[in-house]
Amino acid sequence: MKKRLIAFIIFTLLVSGVGYSIFKSRQSNFEAPRQNTQTIQFTIGKNFTLDAVVGDLKYYDFIKDEAIFKYALEHSKDTNHGKENAIKIGDNTIDREAVYKISQSMNAWELADVLLNQGVYQSCDHGCPENNFAPELLPGGDLAPTIKEKYSWVKTYEDCVEAIGNDGGQFSSEQYYERTGVRMCVSPDGREFTEGREGWSDKPSP
Repeated sequence: MKKRLIAFIIFTLLVSGVGYSIFKSRQSNFEAPRQNTQTIQFTIGKNFTLDAVVGDLKYYDFIKDEAIFKYALEHSKDTNHGKENAIKIGDNTIDREAVYKISQSMNAWELADVLLNQGVYQSCDHGCPENNFAPELLPGGDLAPTIKEKYSWVKTYEDCVEAIGNDGGQFSSEQYYERTGVRMCVSPDGREFTEGREGWSDKPSP
């Protein structure tokens, strides 16, 4: 009997420990993924689904667990009745064609409150932004470098020539070169370089 009692006590303690660990793990999934992060504008377009919204938030590290966040959305107080085309989750709604100010420092309940109640209407009749987050985020949730950070390596006219591409930038015209004998290049971040000279100017080229 004594051995059985000891075995039962050990089994009970193990079960309790596992149950507590599961509880703590679930609770931690409601917590904010990061601390002391800046506010980001999140745009929900007119064709967004609930899964698309939640998937984006998970992909860019605003939430820890998709199912947990859906639970928070469904069980938070919705004081702003959604528009006709709103996304529905239980009895609650999230407005499409709206901008939300969110951060990775919000826990699931705080983020749910923003999406349910604090959207600012933004018509997508002429197209919503291509990027849903402003400022832009990299996959995983880190801030994308600004254009100045992206092109900080550009130090010379030759660098400027190499940098011109999808982000813009331009060369001075052949007519300008024929008139002045000078070739100039404006980098994508707006700095002007002159061939054969060191340094640059922030003044756009003619």
